[in-house]
Amino acid sequence: MKKQILCLATALALGAGTAYAGCVDTFGIGAKATSMGGAYSAYADDPFAVYYNVAGLTQIKRPTIAGGLHMIDPTIKLKDFYIEGSSNPDFPRSKNEAMRFSDTSENLYAPHVGFAMPLSDRLAMGVAIYSPFGLEVEFPSDPRINPTAYSSFHSYYFRKVINPGLAYKVNDKLSLGFGVSIGQTKSAAEKIYYVGAQNLTSEGPVPDMLRTLDGAHLKIELEDELNYSFNLGMMYRPVETITLGLTYRSETDVDFEGDAYVNGIKVAKATLDYNHPQQIHAGIRYTPHERFSIQMDLVWTEWSINKNQTEPITTIQNSLGIDLEALGKKEISSPRNWENTRQLRFGGEYIMNDLVTLRAGYFYDPTPIPDDTLDTMWPDADKKTYSFGAGFNFDRFTIDTVFQYTAIEQTRIVGGESVNLNKVFAGEVSPEPTRVHAKAEGYLLGAGITFTYRF
Repeated sequence: MKKQILCLATALALGAGTAYAGCVDTFGIGAKATSMGGAYSAYADDPFAVYYNVAGLTQIKRPTIAGGLHMIDPTIKLKDFYIEGSSNPDFPRSKNEAMRFSDTSENLYAPHVGFAMPLSDRLAMGVAIYSPFGLEVEFPSDPRINPTAYSSFHSYYFRKVINPGLAYKVNDKLSLGFGVSIGQTKSAAEKIYYVGAQNLTSEGPVPDMLRTLDGAHLKIELEDELNYSFNLGMMYRPVETITLGLTYRSETDVDFEGDAYVNGIKVAKATLDYNHPQQIHAGIRYTPHERFSIQMDLVWTEWSINKNQTEPITTIQNSLGIDLEALGKKEISSPRNWENTRQLRFGGEYIMNDLVTLRAGYFYDPTPIPDDTLDTMWPDADKKTYSFGAGFNFDRFTIDTVFQYTAIEQTRIVGGESVNLNKVFAGEVSPEPTRVHAKAEGYLLGAGITFTYRF
């Protein structure tokens, strides 16, 4: 879906790009959990427990089916953009010439559906289909309006899964669970190829073939047809008013394969080995009254597995006569050096009456991406998400709703320290010593609805 998965306006950190990063963390699956900020590992009493805490399935007392839709609408603004040291007269080269522009992304919609039922007094099963993360971001493709089109002007990243799970109730206090996520991941990025004004006019070693590519539309589409991970869950209630939840999600090995296009013509094959990181999700739920509860969760993500990103490419026969390997383009490599993160999530619920339940939530999502490796292919920033929602209960039928607002904690500033961005705007050949400056800000609006029926 559009970070749902979406590293929201994080693409702001300079343009556009494949929105991964914090995007591998969901903004929510199911309106009930999402409205409480995803602080759900010690609650998890619906079919989407297969994601949040599979052990929670033992709380379901009769066959239950749920389904709905989540919508994401990002607004990303980039301002004070200029490139210090560039010889390209088309680039703003000082604060006085600095540009500003906004994204043109469309709304993104992510469906979710799940089913769960008890198999015996102690054993329960569930299965859900959903998109745990994803985002699509698009900016103007004209470099005269959006210079970051030379880095990336359109990108998306989605994973969709089917997640079956089993849970066993050890006793009245302890339940354990196990699940498997079988998924498919797709990604794409588009940019305008930039050789560099100085390189085009010099008599240096710039091949004529490469000169003809300046200003060309490049696109890479990648897909992993099958990937999987597993999750373990534990739910423990030491006393009547307190429930503890613990979930482990394993690392996912994703091997992308795809194609590279120049002006719509396939010119090469590309691969990418990118693993989704493992997570530990722990939470506590306190219920001082039968009508009121509060939850707090901590999510640890091992982003540090991403040290470098390397995409090997292999030239294929094409009508353009382009031999990328002859140009030295055997791979695209960029440093990442991401850092592990800890999210804090909070949620609360108040049952007004038999018909209406009110909910609210908040979570803080720090970026794993340091300033010196930030670029528009993996944009991200520290974010805060606020949510509220309501549930409407009609005996066996329930309607849950959620509204979200996600904001960048503070304007992210790039002051020339990003190695990856500086390299892009120096040009593809004989790089100039450029330094990219920009400020980015934005927000993301989300809304969702889930219908649940208990047989």
